[in-house]
Amino acid sequence: MNTHSRLFVEKLNESRNRRLYDELSFALARTDLVTLRRWGGRSAGRLLTLGAQRIGGLAILVSNIGKGAWQEITGLVRASSQGATLPHLGDRTAAAIDGSIAISREGGRILSETGRALVTSPKEAAPRVLAAALGFYAGSGGIDGNGGIPDLDLLAGIDAHRALLTHSILAGIIAEGLLLSIADLAQLVYERLPLDHDPLWDALAKASAPLTASLAAGTSAGIAYHLLIDAFIQPAPYHGLPFSMPMEGHQALMGVNGLAEGIRATQQSNRRDAVEILQSGLPKKTVGRKLVDGFANAADLAKSAAGSGWTHAATTLRKFRKSRKR
Repeated sequence: MNTHSRLFVEKLNESRNRRLYDELSFALARTDLVTLRRWGGRSAGRLLTLGAQRIGGLAILVSNIGKGAWQEITGLVRASSQGATLPHLGDRTAAAIDGSIAISREGGRILSETGRALVTSPKEAAPRVLAAALGFYAGSGGIDGNGGIPDLDLLAGIDAHRALLTHSILAGIIAEGLLLSIADLAQLVYERLPLDHDPLWDALAKASAPLTASLAAGTSAGIAYHLLIDAFIQPAPYHGLPFSMPMEGHQALMGVNGLAEGIRATQQSNRRDAVEILQSGLPKKTVGRKLVDGFANAADLAKSAAGSGWTHAATTLRKFRKSRKR
C-alpha cells in the first residue's frame, strides 16, 4: 500500500470512528437518566457476581478434590484391611487411565464439533472462534505469556509490574465486566440510534451476545494462561503486597488466581455432557483394565521365569557339589 492509499484509509477510519461516536452521543442524548442509572447499576452489580462466580468455582473444585482424596484414602484403608491392597491399586490405576482417555476423547469431540460448525455454518461459527482467539491473545499476550491484560501494569513502570490488580482474578472480573457492559449498552442504545446509522450497530445488536461470550471466555482463558506461566515458568513476586511471604507463597497465590480464572473460562464455554469415567462392572474390559492386567501378567511371567531359573540354578549347583564329593 503506497503513502496516498494509507493516508486515505486512515482518514476513512477516522471518519467512521467519528460517525460511530456521534451516533452513540445521539442515542445517549435520547436515553433518560433513569435508564442509564439502571445500566450503571447492572454493570456494578455484575462485577460482584463475576467475582463470586470465580471464587465459587474454585471452592467447588477444592471441595471435589478433597472429597475425591478422602474417598481414595478410605478405599485404600478398606482394601488394606481386607488384604486386597494390590488389586485395589490396580483398579484405581485402570480407572485413572480410562478417565484420561475419556477426557482426551472429549477434547477431540469438541475440536471436531468446532471444525464441523466452521464448515457447515461458517457465518455463525467463524466470528465466535475468532472472538475467542482474539480474547485469548488479549488476555495472555501470546504463547510466551508476555504482554496482554496482566502486563498493563508496566504502563506505570517496571516497579509496578506484577501488581495484584492485574495479576489476579480482578483483571478477569474487570475485563469480562467491561465486555458485558458494552454489549448491554449496545442493546440499550440501538433503538435510539439515527435511522441512517453505521451498519456496525446492526451487527452488534444481532450478534453481541454470542460474540461477547466467546470473547469473554477467550479473555479469561488467556489471563489464566498468563498467570500460570508467571506462577510456575517465569516466577517473580507480587508488587505492593501489604505483607511479606516467601517466593513459594507468591507462586501459590498467583497459581490459585490463574486456576480460578481458568475455571471461569470453562464455565463460560458451551455446556457439554459430563465425561463419564467407567471403573468397574463392565461386561468388556476397558483399555485401562487391559493395560493393568497386561502389566500384572507380564510381572507374573517374569516372576515365574525368575523362579524357574533360580530353581534350575539351585538344582545344577547341588548336582555339582555332589559330583565334587565323589
